[in-house]
Order: sequence, then structure tokens, then C-alpha cells
Amino acid sequence: MAKNVKRADSGIRASRRSKAIVTTLVIVFALIIAAFFVYISGLLPKVMTGVKINKTVNGVVTNIDNISVAETNYHYYQVLSSYYSYGIIANDTDMDAVYDTSSGRTYRQLILDQAAEELMNSTIVNQEAEANGYLVHSGASRYADLNIESVEQTASLYGFNSVADYLQRLYGRGMSIRVLRNCLERQALTQEYENYVRQFTFAVSEDELNAAIEANPTVYQRVDFDYYFFAGEADEDGNYDLTEAISNANQVADTATDADSFTACVVDIIGEETAELAGFSEDYTPTHAEGYTNSTADTITAGLGDYLFDDARTAGDTTVIETENGAYAVLFEKKYVNEEPTATYRTLTLYNDAYNAEGATPESIAAGLAEVQNRANAIIAAPMDSLAFADAVKKNSESVSEIITAGFNEGTSASRFEASETNVLTDRDAALGAWLFDESRTAGDTLVLPSEDSSYVTIFYFENVVPEWMYTARSQIVTSMVNSWSNDIMSDSPSYAIAYDLIKALSY
Repeated sequence: MAKNVKRADSGIRASRRSKAIVTTLVIVFALIIAAFFVYISGLLPKVMTGVKINKTVNGVVTNIDNISVAETNYHYYQVLSSYYSYGIIANDTDMDAVYDTSSGRTYRQLILDQAAEELMNSTIVNQEAEANGYLVHSGASRYADLNIESVEQTASLYGFNSVADYLQRLYGRGMSIRVLRNCLERQALTQEYENYVRQFTFAVSEDELNAAIEANPTVYQRVDFDYYFFAGEADEDGNYDLTEAISNANQVADTATDADSFTACVVDIIGEETAELAGFSEDYTPTHAEGYTNSTADTITAGLGDYLFDDARTAGDTTVIETENGAYAVLFEKKYVNEEPTATYRTLTLYNDAYNAEGATPESIAAGLAEVQNRANAIIAAPMDSLAFADAVKKNSESVSEIITAGFNEGTSASRFEASETNVLTDRDAALGAWLFDESRTAGDTLVLPSEDSSYVTIFYFENVVPEWMYTARSQIVTSMVNSWSNDIMSDSPSYAIAYDLIKALSY
């Protein structure tokens, strides 16, 4: 009897062990299946933090934002693409290879550092935008919508099963429309708020403008002059004999009294055949230079700017500037401020969908254009100040770049609309130029113009026309103010921490 009981207990224990093993195997198998689906879904890159953004106030470090691995990867690939484009990194570079032997840092870390830097700056700017009530003016969400529509069309065009497949091919697992929207909105808000600060926050008073000009007038002055470089004779060792070059340059300087005599003397020295090869002709004189600043003159040769902008300079003055491998002959013509009228305006673009519709006809395109023009006129039915029009651009424009800039265009010179053989104007260009530089134009005036092919309509909003020197002065002062603002908002010593190994592990 006892033996039978022992056998029964042993059987029960074996049965329990079998059940436990089966249960364990089922759990392990379920975990493997769950892990597989977590892996292919890209959940971890979406929820795990790739970059932490911190700031320090009174010595206390505070975390102000966490960027997911998926979002970090988006910015990583954007930076990487730009590095490829500019040739900073070759397309076949091993990203895990060491680029800095002193620190052992890899190319991957280099790119991630730059991406994190951009994310940190974006976080600080966006918090500033929110704190100052800018979000009511923001078009970042609409900007993201338009870009996502474009991504969806591209994914379909290239035959991807879904937009998610297309995005993951570009940015790795974890990238989705939702993540992309976050990335696009973040970037757009940063860019548009920086534009807003430049366009609306900082105004330059007349006193500030005059003070800047008095403090450094040469910044806004321009010069016209003539110059020609006579090269020295090089020997086999790369040393230059400048004797003839200096002699030729001095001959031009001693002979020339104006632009024509300067050119004639140069041609006489170098000969007609060489002059022709150098581009001299009845319509073009390569020795003549117009509209140079002090700094741009120095790009020709060091010291040229100082000579041309010396207060003692008078028309016809000449000099010779020697270099290591030759000599420049220079003739000063005149110094002045650029009075050319320069326009600032805004644009709002609406597309004519009928233009690209299947089976479009001239009649259907014309009908679509009329409808778009009616929409444009409805937008500007009531007078608007500059900020109101900027808001209208963000709400209505179908050009993504205009949403970011609020359609802002500055520094457009009147000569841009002067027709010539080298500057052929369309009727639309001519109409815009005539409207912009009409003396009766006042701030807030609007103009609706269709494109030449009727594919879109543009609303133009007039801001101002000022002399070029005044535009330049204002622009430089505002740039200085914006730089100070940027330094101020970064005063809390923002920093970032990157989970390099985690990002690499979750990038697949």
C-alpha cells in the first residue's frame, strides 16, 4: 500500500513539473512573440528618451524636455544629409569609425551632438514663444499638415505599402506620421518665431539709425573703382620676380586719370589679343568695379578697402598695391551711399487645383483661376496691418515656405524690375515692379496677381520702400538686436545629455 502511495505522489509531482515547464515555455514563447511585435512596431524608439534637455537656474539643473529616440533619429538623419550635401562627410563613411582620435568620438556621435544642439536651441526658442503668447499666431500645425500631405503623395508615388513603411525606410523603426508631425511642428515653430521676433519685436528708431550711421559710415557707403592685377614671373622654386609687374602697375597708376584711360592703358600693356581673352569688349570692362563695400573690396586684396574708403580720396586717385605674387593697379572713381529704392513686402500664395486636374482644359483652368482670385480678394476684403496679414498667410497660404516666413520678402531693389537683354521681365514682373515702386504706394496696400500660366495666384502686401543704405542699416541693427535676444534666452545655461548607446541599439 505504501509503495502505491509513493508512486502516486511521484506521479503528481511529475505532472506538476510538466505543467510548470509547459507554463514556463508558454510564458517565454508569449514574451518572445510580444518582444517581436514590440520590435517590429518600433514602440521602444517612440517611448525611450534619446536626448534630455536641461537648464541651470541658481545652480540647480532642471530637466525641461525629453526627446524620444525616434525624434532624435529624425534630426540625426537631417544633419547627416546636410553633411553629405556639403561634403563634410562622405556618403560611404562608417559612422562608427573614430573621427577624433584625442577623444575617441565617432562620426555617429558627431552627428548626434549637432542634432542635440539643434533640439536644445529649438526647445528654448519654443518655450519662449509659448511664454510670450505667440502660439495664437503660429502656423506650425498647418505647416506640418501640408508637409505630411506631400509625404503621403511621395510614399504612394514610390509604391510603398503605407506611409509608415516609407518613413521607417528613411528614419528607422519608430518613425510614424505622429512622430513626424511632432518633429515638423517643433522645427516650424522655432523658425517662424525667430522670424516673428525679427519682423515684429524689434523696431529701429530714427535716432538709432542715425547713431549707427554716424558711428561707422563706411559700413553703408559704396565705392566704384578700377583695378587690374599684373602677375609676377615665377621661377621653378615658386618664387616670384615682381619687377615687371610693379613697373606695369605703376605705369597704369601714373597714366590713368579716369576709367576710360585706365582701361586703355591696361589694354596697351597687355595687348589686344590678351585683352580679348580677358573679356575686354565694347560692352564689358573687367577692370571696372561698382558698389563695393569696405569688406568686399578687401576680398580682392588686403588693404584695398582702407585705400578706397580713406576720407582723403578724390576722383582719379591711383595707387599700386604689391602682393607676394604680383601687383594691383587701382584707380578710385567715387564714394557714395546707395540710394536705390529697395522694397519690403509680403506674399500669400493660392494654387489653382484645376491647373493640374486630370483632363484640364483652358476653360476649366480659367474657371479655376477665377475661383482662386475670388478667394484671394475675400482674404483681403478688409484692411489689415502687417501682423494681421502675416496671420492670414499662416492660415491660408498653400506655400509651406510662406507659412514659416509669414510671406516676408525684403531687400528687393528697383533694378530687379528693369528690363534688359540679361533681365527679361514677364508682364507679371513688370506689373509688380510698377506697383511696388509707385510713389503713391502706402503701407498695407495689396495687389492680386495670377501667375503667367494661371497655376497660382499671389497676394502682395506692401510694407515699405526705402533707400538701399537705409534698408541695410536697419537690417544690421535688427540683426544685432536679434543676436542679443538669442544670447539672453540662452542665459540659463541650457545643456543636453545624449543616450548614444541606446539610440544606436534602437536604430534599426
